[in-house]
Amino acid sequence: MFCCDLLTEAIDRGAFYYGAKNRINDGRIVNEIETEYFIRAASSRGYDYLGVNYCPFCGRALSLGLWQAEKKK
Repeated sequence: MFCCDLLTEAIDRGAFYYGAKNRINDGRIVNEIETEYFIRAASSRGYDYLGVNYCPFCGRALSLGLWQAEKKK
């Protein structure tokens, strides 16, 4: 399900969150990108979650909708 080993390790360490947007309950979502992948950063009120569409390590499309759109090309 993950594109590269570095992303898998980042999720295991808690630097990334993978899952449904509506399941985030320990912080706030900073942007409005429709994705299942979020960078997790500590803030004064818990955590901030920044949705990402592309893997910062290998550059592949992450979100399911974007991945399907790229696959059709």
